Amino acid sequence: MKKILIIDDDEIILIMLSSLLRKSGYDPITASDGESGLIMAKNRKPDLVITDYSMPGISGLDVVQDLARSNPGLPVIMLTAHGDVSLTIKSIQAGVYDFIEKPINPKELIETIKNGIQVSNQSKSLSEAISFTARKAIEDNLLAGKTPVMREIFKNIGRISLNKMSVLITGETGTGKEQVARLIHYSGVTRDHPLVVVNCNAANEELLSQELFGFGEEDNSRKNKKGKLEQAGEGSVLIDEISTLSYNLQSRLLRVLQEMTLMKPGNETPVPVNARIIATSGKNLEELAESGEILKELYYQLKVFNIVLPPLRDRLDDIPELTTHILRKLNRKLNKNIVKLEDGLMDLLKNYDWPGNVRELENVLTQAVILSRSDVLEKSHIHLNIKEKTSDQNKKKHLVSMMEVEKEHILRVLNILDWNKQEAARILDITRPTLNTKIEKYQLHKQ
Repeated sequence: MKKILIIDDDEIILIMLSSLLRKSGYDPITASDGESGLIMAKNRKPDLVITDYSMPGISGLDVVQDLARSNPGLPVIMLTAHGDVSLTIKSIQAGVYDFIEKPINPKELIETIKNGIQVSNQSKSLSEAISFTARKAIEDNLLAGKTPVMREIFKNIGRISLNKMSVLITGETGTGKEQVARLIHYSGVTRDHPLVVVNCNAANEELLSQELFGFGEEDNSRKNKKGKLEQAGEGSVLIDEISTLSYNLQSRLLRVLQEMTLMKPGNETPVPVNARIIATSGKNLEELAESGEILKELYYQLKVFNIVLPPLRDRLDDIPELTTHILRKLNRKLNKNIVKLEDGLMDLLKNYDWPGNVRELENVLTQAVILSRSDVLEKSHIHLNIKEKTSDQNKKKHLVSMMEVEKEHILRVLNILDWNKQEAARILDITRPTLNTKIEKYQLHKQ
C-alpha cells in the first residue's frame, strides 16, 4: 500500500483527505506543519507528498525545496486557496509535480496522485530570488485565470523557464503571446540576461536581416555590428509574427537554430548563439508549413515546445479573475482606487465574445476606469462593440445537438493540449478509455 504524506495546518483538511485516501486504497500519514512534515518524510519514506502552501513557520514552498534536495524524485502535490500565475510558476520550478487549488476536487486529486506515483519527477529546484525587474514583468502581465487550460499553460511556463529550449507560442491576436514570452524569460534561468524583441511585421527584408544577424566585415562603415541574436547573449530573442519572414531569412534562421552559430558576410569564423529563441504567430504554422509558406524544417525546429493560447471566448470563466488582475494594475497606473463593480457588470463582461481577446478586455476596462468618478466601476462606462441581435429565425440556424457540442469541445481540448490524451481526459473529467471511445465514435483526428 502506497504511503501518502499530507502536510496541512487545517485539521479538517487532514481528516477529509485521510478518509479519501484510505477509501482509495492508500495509507495516509499526516503532519500539521512543515517542520514536522519534513521530519516525517525523512522517517516514514512516503511515496508521495501533499502539502498546503500557506502554513505558519515553514511554508509549502519551503517544504518542496527541502524535499527536492533530500528526496529527489519524490512527487509533491501543492494545495492552495490562493492560486496565481507567479505562485504556480514558482511551485513548478521548485519541483512540484502538480498544483491543485482549494476547494479540492476529490476525483482530480486521486487521478493526480495516481499519475504522480507512476512517473519520476526530475524537476530541478530553482530557489534563487526573482529580481525586481523580473518580478515587475511578471506582475504587469495580462495573464490570469483558473480554467484548466490556463492552469496547464502556467505550469508549462514554469517547466520551460528552467531551461533554454526553443518555444513556439501561437494564438489569436490579443491572447497574450508576448506576455507568455516575457513570463518564460523573466521566470527562470534567463531572467538576469537580456530579452530582445524582433517584430517581423515592422521592417523590410534587408532591415530584418540586419536586425537579426547584424553586419560582417564586408560593411566597413558598420563593421561587425551585432544583431539581436548576438545582443541577447545568454538571454532570449523574441521573434514576433515569425510567419512573415521571407524564405531567405527563414533559411538563415533555420541554420542558426540547427548549429547555434551564425555566419556574417565576410567573416570566416562562426559566431556562437547562446540565446533561447521564442517565436510567436497568430497564424497556424502547421498549415503554413503544409502549404509551403513556412519551411517545414524551421517549423519543426521551433516547435520543440508549443504553447497554444485559447481565445478569451473559450475561457469566459476566467473573466472575473482577469478583471480583478487588470483593475489592480490600472489602479496603480492611473492612480485610481476601483474596488467595487456595479451589479450586473460582471455578467455583461461574461456575456460578450471578446473578438479582441484579453487585449480588448484591458482596453475596455482602461476606458471605464478613466471615466469612473468613485471607487465603483459602472456599467455605463463599459463600451462593447455588440452587434445588433439577429432574429429568432437566424438564431435557430445555429442551434446544434448536445452530441455536436460534445464533439467540438473534446476536439478543442485535444488540439489545445496537442493531443495529450492523459491530460485531456483529466480536464474533461472522464477516463482515458472513455476518451478513446469518444474519439473513435466522433472520428476525431489531430488538426
